Amino acid sequence: MRKKEVIIVGTGLGGLSAALRLSSLGFKVKMVEKYHQAGGRLNLFVQDGFSFDLGPTFFSMSYEFDELVKTTGIEYPFEFVELDPLFTVNIDGNPRNFTIYKDLDKLTREFMDMEPNFREKMEKHLKKTGNLYHDTEKIIIHRNFYSFFDYVMQLTKVPLKHGPLLFKTMWKELCQSFESKEARMIFSLVGFFLGATPFDTPAVFSLLNYIELKHNGYHNVKGGMYKIIEGLYKVLRERGVDFYFNTEIVDTKKANGKIEYLIDQEGKTWKGDYYIVNADAAWFRGAILKRPRFSDKKLDKKKWTMAPLTIFLGINGKLDRLQYHNYFLGNNFNQYARGVFKNKVSFQKPYYYVNVPSKNNLDYAPDGKESLFILCPSPDLRFKPDWSNREQIAQNIIDDLSERTGYDLNKMIESRTVLSPEHWGKMFNLYKGSGLGLAHDMNQIGWFRPKNKDEKFKNVYYTGASTIPGTGLPMAVISSKLTVERLMKDDQDFQKKQSAVQ
Repeated sequence: MRKKEVIIVGTGLGGLSAALRLSSLGFKVKMVEKYHQAGGRLNLFVQDGFSFDLGPTFFSMSYEFDELVKTTGIEYPFEFVELDPLFTVNIDGNPRNFTIYKDLDKLTREFMDMEPNFREKMEKHLKKTGNLYHDTEKIIIHRNFYSFFDYVMQLTKVPLKHGPLLFKTMWKELCQSFESKEARMIFSLVGFFLGATPFDTPAVFSLLNYIELKHNGYHNVKGGMYKIIEGLYKVLRERGVDFYFNTEIVDTKKANGKIEYLIDQEGKTWKGDYYIVNADAAWFRGAILKRPRFSDKKLDKKKWTMAPLTIFLGINGKLDRLQYHNYFLGNNFNQYARGVFKNKVSFQKPYYYVNVPSKNNLDYAPDGKESLFILCPSPDLRFKPDWSNREQIAQNIIDDLSERTGYDLNKMIESRTVLSPEHWGKMFNLYKGSGLGLAHDMNQIGWFRPKNKDEKFKNVYYTGASTIPGTGLPMAVISSKLTVERLMKDDQDFQKKQSAVQ
């Protein structure tokens, strides 16, 4: 019997994971990618002898990779490194740095002089958010929804005690858990990991505090984050999966309620039995499928995650006073966080995240030098279409970082590259430069998120950040599982095989 063929558009983690699952089930898989190498935003940037993780610099929920490896029958093609401490936080005007540990005894010592009964409060917070995570993990996060009724029925299985978290923000929940502004600010940073702010992120996502501080912590990969992609790519090539880079899908041929074939920028056609789209699920429906419901006018009205302004610096010298992960915040947190994504704040003193990848991965920089990555969460192109001042904003950040750390970075910089939301949008077809796709408010999660099966074409599916369950590396792995489950449910030959086995 002929192997059925699946064309996967995009080689991000969701697409690669889907390819691994499908190849283990006997499908022939081809992957087409706009970028020059695999990985999507989980990529590697090399400049002037320095290497950087292009996008994600850490992840949690490492057990989702365990599931992927186990169910596809492979050996782990990369090695995790658990991070300890998790990160540090510098608040402008505060003479001390806060170091955030997974160890609750160490963490308590960080806050004992400003947050009365910190340990008791944190244990209560982690118990509450931990119960929420375990009560929703299997019935919401790890499942497909085949109808709105199905979604509602699953929601009814969530214990009523979690109901209040549906109707307040993460910030409000943290204000009820802690008294000091420092604790509220620091433990709300998980909202930014979702590409939003704690003021517009639902309180249900406070469960991320439990995941980071108690359940799983943060991880990197030995040799750098791109080893995830290199490892999966090697396994897939050994399994006969074909890759085609510098290939952008720009159109389709439709017939009889299906996609007959895809068309790339050179006019070449790509024909398969099934198609899985690992590009942004909302953008693809509008830009490629010309779906009116996903027109720019309609998408502009949705809530999108922050856009990244990223700075890659090659540093001549060592940065011993910086940890692996570092956050630099101002003292006007409420005002800044509420306005930054709508371009209502000044970028004279922006908030930013700093990663020094060469601390964990010595090959990322020449001897005696460091690779330095800076991310400034920024408004997308709807709110700030002109980024001609990106170099000046980057310089503001470099000057601020120099002042706060005591390093004269301007004299240490050997290599400097600044990528604005415009660059990110063009590299990976990110809608209006939004770094992580659609945001996670209650109207854009679960059933209300773009479906992982197309509404019109019965052989088209989606995986990745803008479909279910959401954004983040472990979510992309879960997304691939849910997408392949839907495809298998629809494939009659597969169902016949299953029936024969039973």
